[in-house]
Amino acid sequence: MQRIFTCSLFALAMAFLMFGTLASSAAAVGEPVHFKELLPFVDLKLPGWEMSEKPGGTTVKHEGFSMSEAKASFHAGDKTLEVIILDFKGQAMPWLGMLGKMEMESSEESIRTITIGGFKALETFRPKDKHGELNISVADRFWVKLEGEGLDNIEPLKAAAGQMDLKKLATLAK
Repeated sequence: MQRIFTCSLFALAMAFLMFGTLASSAAAVGEPVHFKELLPFVDLKLPGWEMSEKPGGTTVKHEGFSMSEAKASFHAGDKTLEVIILDFKGQAMPWLGMLGKMEMESSEESIRTITIGGFKALETFRPKDKHGELNISVADRFWVKLEGEGLDNIEPLKAAAGQMDLKKLATLAK
């Protein structure tokens, strides 16, 4: 039953994401921040972790749809951590603002809303899978996603997010 609730929550979030993106793609004015401007925000020095490869990204512009992505991957033994920043011109996480304060815990996972660097975030951890996610909405524009595998807890993701200058990233939301 809990797994159904989690899947339903995820499906609801994705529906909001898709509806929000489609409903306002024509209304969005301007361009996403180019991925090269986002790269410094994912180029982190994480104690105990090695960068797997040089940070990379993409900017896409196509008939009314545009987005940018910057990402970096890290490893520490059998643990992996990925940091991604997406710019959909404010349409990345409209559902996060609607969640309010939320907390859910089951034998399979825990999900809760928290604040990271003054920005609303959704924390998810599945101890049996050793999988964690931290999704942060920055300035109602950028979706910062930190995802880890082989983790004993969510703390490495929070530590990585703490190394990011999210307030400076917010200044790019023109």
